[in-house]
Parts: sequence; C-alpha cells; structure tokens
Amino acid sequence: MLIKLSLISLVTLASAAPSTTTSTSAASTPTAAPLLPIPAFSGTFANAYPPVDKTAPTDTPLVKQWLAELNLTAMPDFPPTKFNSGGDLENPNSVPADTCDWTVTNCINKDITNCPKRTWGLTYDDGPTEFSPQLYDFLDTTDQKATLFYIGSNVVTNWQAARRACAAGYHIAVHTWSHNPSTTLTNEQFVAEIKYTELAIKELCGITPTYFRPPYGDIDNRIRGLLVQMGYTSVIWDIDTNDWMMAPGGTRTEAQVDAAFDQWVAGAANLTEGHVCLEHELYQNTVNAAIKNLPKIQLTWKAMPVAACVNDAHPYQEKNITLATLDGAQTGSGAAVKSLSASVVAAAAVAIAAASFGL
Repeated sequence: MLIKLSLISLVTLASAAPSTTTSTSAASTPTAAPLLPIPAFSGTFANAYPPVDKTAPTDTPLVKQWLAELNLTAMPDFPPTKFNSGGDLENPNSVPADTCDWTVTNCINKDITNCPKRTWGLTYDDGPTEFSPQLYDFLDTTDQKATLFYIGSNVVTNWQAARRACAAGYHIAVHTWSHNPSTTLTNEQFVAEIKYTELAIKELCGITPTYFRPPYGDIDNRIRGLLVQMGYTSVIWDIDTNDWMMAPGGTRTEAQVDAAFDQWVAGAANLTEGHVCLEHELYQNTVNAAIKNLPKIQLTWKAMPVAACVNDAHPYQEKNITLATLDGAQTGSGAAVKSLSASVVAAAAVAIAAASFGL
C-alpha cells in the first residue's frame, strides 16, 4: 500500500508563489570546497513557479512551449490511473498488462533498479528539506556523494540547501513538482511537473537534470515514453528502507530500519549484483537513520550516486559538467559541448520512445 501524504504534512512549505518570495529555510554552510560553479542567485526567483504542494498547471505559456516540443501522439494511449485516499489503486485489475505498471506488477522496462556487484546506489528522496543540511554535513565528512531526487516545491522553498548540494557535486535528479503518483497525471500535467522542477534546478544551479524517480515508484510505459521524449532516465530501487514509515508517516521504528540495513550487510557476500536503496531526507528521523547506517554500508559496498554506478559521467544536459563515476571520471566542469538542435533531439526522442515502448 502506498501512503499518499500531502507535502504540507511532510515538510513546512510556503503557500505563496515563490517568484515573489524568498526562502525561510536556514542557510547551509558547506563543509567541503565547492566542486562545481553555480550561477549567482539573489534569493528571489526570476521565473514564475506553481504554488507549492499543488499539481503544476498546464495552461501557462511555459507549459504550452514545453508541450509543443514533444510529440504526445506518440505516447501509449493509457488513461491516467486513480488512487484512493489510502494511497492504493482503485481498480488494479483494470490496468492492462501491456502498460508495464510498476505499482501493479513491479514491471520494469529499462528503468535502473540496481548497481553492479559490490556497489551501492546511494539515493535520498523528497529533498531538499529543513533537515537536509544535517545529512549533507555528515556526507561531506567522508566525501560521500549521493543521488538526490528533488521535489520542485521543496527546491524553491529550501533553495540554500539545493545550491549547496549542486556546488558540492551531488547528483541532482527530479522527483516531480508535487509528489503525486505519476500515472494519475495526464500527459500534460506530468510534463509540467517535470519541467517546472527542472527549471527551478536550472535557475538555482545552472544544471538540467536527466534522471528521474517516480514518487512511490509509480510508473508505466506512458510515463516512460514521456520521460524518454524529455531526455530522462528513470530510476526505481531494489531495496527499500521504509524509513518514510517512521513517525509522522507511520509506526515503523528506527530499530526496524537499522535491522534492515544489518540484514543487507549480512547477505552482501552472496550477492551477484549491487543495490539501489530507497532512503529519504524527509524527516529528522529519516536523516538520523541515514547518518547512523551509512558507515556500515561504506564498509561493505562502494557507495555512490546512481549515475556513478552506471558510469554516466554526464548526467545533466550540460555536457561540460562531469561527475565522478565508478570507472574513474572526476567531478568538474570544462568547455561546453555544442548541443544538438531542439528539433533533432525531439525527433530522436520520439524514435527512441517508439522503439522502447512498442509504439
């Protein structure tokens, strides 16, 4: 069962439009020297963004522009799903098998779910939050990088933490604007959710992500097709700490989270593949659990961002930005690589989507 919590219950968010406000989150002072340049930022956003914790609108000029760059007629004709108030699909039996819906059958279609043997894909969802600086402080003590799947609403609210993570060379990725299950959104809504989050990260950090994790792992071939057209790689996971189920999200205890890590460590010698693990920078106790258990992971696996374990040194549209990888690439920035025209990229994306998802 998915427990669908509103973002307001997850973190305290501002209700005003971020384009005319500044963040109230505490400033974060990096403990490691910046590895990547980030653009200047006054504290006031130049772009207009949707209200926080609300599904992104589809009738703005920006969204219309983004939609015009895609070929929505190439997408599978699967209607959006419906979830009930308890976070469950209302009628799982109505979802056709060819949708490859992860929520229904854990179906995977070119999604990243694990890393190579003896490596650990270190990921944290739902940031940045007021608790993120504590996590980043700890990660910096051992020069440990991770993939951070950011919610757009949180990016504009806790922008200091986002800029810190970008400058420090963490792998920044997208987790939608409002954290609704992806398959419940129309094509237009999903595009808006991705692109507004992408835009906020670009404005703050000067980078355009190309990795995405669906909230609750909720994804099907319609969503995958849209992601391919927008140039994204989808990431799920193969093991789940269920840390989000600790209070206030549920009744799971920190001892139970610790026990799961101990079990994974105990079984590491018998594995033929590595892991991608689901964790959260959501609450104080999820950050506490992450800090407590990371040392035992570092002693057992080579922990790294997901892009690193799949040897993707360029996980952003800006190919002059390099992040460290398993095969030895080093984090840094260099001369910009000339990009393909938008029309060429769009045409290639449509072709890839058609080949990948049986269109």
